[in-house]
Amino acid sequence: MKAWMLDEPGKPLALCDEPVPEPRRGAVLLRMEAVPLLSYTRAYLEGKLPYAFPPGPFSPGTNGVGRIEAVGEGVFGFRKGQRVAVNPYWRADETVGEPEQVLIGLTGISAGSAPMLADFPHGTLRELAEFPVSTLVALDGLETMSSTRLASLGKFSVPFGGLRRGRLTAGETVVVNGAGGYFGSAAVVAALALGASRVVAAGRRAQALAPLVELGRGRVKSVVLTGDAAGDVAAIREAAGGGADLAFDMVGHASDADATLAALRSLRRNGRLVLMGSMEVPLPIPYGEMLINNWELIGNFMYTRADYLALVALVASGQLSLDSVDIAAYAFAQLESAIDRAGSAQGLQCTVVSSEVERGWD
Repeated sequence: MKAWMLDEPGKPLALCDEPVPEPRRGAVLLRMEAVPLLSYTRAYLEGKLPYAFPPGPFSPGTNGVGRIEAVGEGVFGFRKGQRVAVNPYWRADETVGEPEQVLIGLTGISAGSAPMLADFPHGTLRELAEFPVSTLVALDGLETMSSTRLASLGKFSVPFGGLRRGRLTAGETVVVNGAGGYFGSAAVVAALALGASRVVAAGRRAQALAPLVELGRGRVKSVVLTGDAAGDVAAIREAAGGGADLAFDMVGHASDADATLAALRSLRRNGRLVLMGSMEVPLPIPYGEMLINNWELIGNFMYTRADYLALVALVASGQLSLDSVDIAAYAFAQLESAIDRAGSAQGLQCTVVSSEVERGWD
């Protein structure tokens, strides 16, 4: 089979001939059909991010959609030929206080996760890929949707998990900070699907927010952040109709805390703020304001299996449409061009490498 391999960060990717693995006990072998690319894939491959890499050479790639080619022993709920999504967030299935965890095909997370990375080092950018069965999500009920379109589920899974952790209830008002970004834009769409009565899309680029307002059909208001702390808070609160029930922070690599604090201060009394971004500076928490307003601050990493199943159910029922995502699809052999395209994607755009574009790897 063909597989994209990386010897070590900073070295070029190579399309290689690799032996077809046999699925181990508790694992399955997938024939990959579509793989979405993260916007920072190029920086990751070049070793510019502080990640714990799998032992090389390995195939990168996190999320994806594929069909089960073979099932290992001890797998009971999946069958050959079934189409599934790959969830790269793998947690050790052990009854301990803090089980080890990794993002397969990307990085280790917990301090002792190196053995997990070594056990399943390969991600989704290969023709046939082996994964622990606990990382798969059944896509039953979505047979009429292309794998290329379904690959955009990975764009929604992260913010969807955060919104559910924040206990978003139908009828509530939500502020999304970083709404013009890759995951932030998906958070707006997901909040609408979960029943938010109003979503305030906050970001620094009006052009990236405009499509979200149009998509919301009156339920989405945009606020272009200026950096003026008091002014931004006032603008968000006004757009929220006096204040929000839930604020969701999804800003990537923020160099200051101003926008996050503006989202916090836009909350009504008893409001919640979910943190899922990647701020590079400390967040100064206003102790007295937190206390007097009964505000709740929630840090959340990724999502649960139940979150992913709920996301698939929303898509299958038509309550969340993946058609809102603008997909740029490339053949697997065009990976380098796809990586460049992913790096320039904005808002509801998503870059996918797919066998549906060009069958085969040659």
